[in-house]
Amino acid sequence: MEARMRRSALIFSWTGCAVLLSALAAANLLAYQLFLRADFSANGAYSISPGTKALLRGLQDTLTVKVYYTTRLPPPYGLDRQYLKDLLSEYKSASRGRLRFEMLDPDQEKRRNEALAAGIAPLQLSVMGRDKFEVKQSFMGMVFLYKGKTEVMPVINGTADLEYDISRRIKKLTSAKVRTIGFVTGHGEVAPDDSAYAQVFAQIREQLDTQTVSLAKPVPAGVDALWIWAPTARFQPAELERLKAWLGMGKTLGLLLSRREVDFRSFRARPQDPGLEPLLAQCGLELSDGFVADAQSEKIQMESAYGMFRAVSVVDYPFIPLVTDLDREHPAVRGLDAVSFPFAHAVRTTAVRPGLAYTSLAYSSPHSWLRSDESVAPGRSLEELSNRDVGPFSLAGVLSGDFSKVIPTTWTATDAPAAAAHGPGNLIIVGTGKLAQPQFIGKQANLALVMNLLEWSLQDESLLTIRSKGKTYRPLRPLPGLAALLIKYAMIFFLPLALLAAGFGLNARRKRERRRLAQNFDEA
Repeated sequence: MEARMRRSALIFSWTGCAVLLSALAAANLLAYQLFLRADFSANGAYSISPGTKALLRGLQDTLTVKVYYTTRLPPPYGLDRQYLKDLLSEYKSASRGRLRFEMLDPDQEKRRNEALAAGIAPLQLSVMGRDKFEVKQSFMGMVFLYKGKTEVMPVINGTADLEYDISRRIKKLTSAKVRTIGFVTGHGEVAPDDSAYAQVFAQIREQLDTQTVSLAKPVPAGVDALWIWAPTARFQPAELERLKAWLGMGKTLGLLLSRREVDFRSFRARPQDPGLEPLLAQCGLELSDGFVADAQSEKIQMESAYGMFRAVSVVDYPFIPLVTDLDREHPAVRGLDAVSFPFAHAVRTTAVRPGLAYTSLAYSSPHSWLRSDESVAPGRSLEELSNRDVGPFSLAGVLSGDFSKVIPTTWTATDAPAAAAHGPGNLIIVGTGKLAQPQFIGKQANLALVMNLLEWSLQDESLLTIRSKGKTYRPLRPLPGLAALLIKYAMIFFLPLALLAAGFGLNARRKRERRRLAQNFDEA
């Protein structure tokens, strides 16, 4: 009887495993063919953004997406292909049938020629087969077709920003007009032709038109928003009048300002005067002379000499605050978790005029201080940097309202073609001109913030949440020494002890089962 029970248990055990494996295989096959997804991640990291859904709902004609992606590629490229297929399936579902996509195999000569003619660049990838190693020409690109217009994504570089790359091309195809941002020049500002910022302006031009503007003459009529980025020389009174006129027309003016220039070789800061303080004072704002030093900051590498040897250490640098206190309601920053503000000044409200309202977009931490000394050398302790002028400080914000009623100006209709178009305007102010400086461009959230502010200045919010998606900041909370020690040893010993306890428990269970079977056999 015991032998029969063992055989029965064995049969039922193998049968149960086979049924379970078959069910899993069927579910996996069904999931591969049908697109179903439930996203429980923070901020919907694995589903398309509301901005993308709004773009797709606005499609007025069929949008065709042709994907030329070589099949049977090794990881991660093969997995990226499946991810792309799932993502486009979600696009198709959200478009209510307006978007159609085709997964085409460029291994066929006809498809390969189509991809090359469309401008998709072939890549050389190393492929390891079962019995050979070869370099294979592969294609990973897409073509978007809409109302006779074409956009091409020559290469798909991973999945990190894939939704943004797709959505911005759809937006470019469906937009009736490309908006223009004017960048003021003539005072040492960052400009579209600045080679040091070529990477930044290349991304800006993918969505917007850029134009240099001289305030020595009226602002061109085609400019939709005006920006002044890190000026170093003074503005003349007549130029300030034109800026006031611009705000008085209900337009948007963006300022990225630094009142001190930092020499990175000596870590000394020298003052510079762009001459915009009178404009800010009339608006009820001021920019602090000193930098904000914050205990919550970015880390930098320092090289130290020890005799004949040199060592590199990573230290906190309080003069690059890492800001996590962002306005979660404002479209330009609500999708960001953390942005670094290198060598930032505090934006202060002195006496904001009636009819204007200031909204702070970013605050330093409560453990921050204003420092007006010349040295910004790393390695200084927080005790040395702390003083009575303690934060949090506003590092960026927006002043909104009807400027024509509160800022007197001598402008005339010839200075501003749209002089009669009074209404609410916006003054965007960022307390640093180094937000997207090449030395800090590695911080992707910084570039995302700059792009968001530029697009928001045009009152275009469609891509803001998409671009900010994935720019997450999840630091570990610091623990006291004793708590950290207890958790460390608990992690070391918990798993082995848990395995031992599970083993003893399983062994005891088997013994009880043998005794029960033996007792049943004796009774039989």
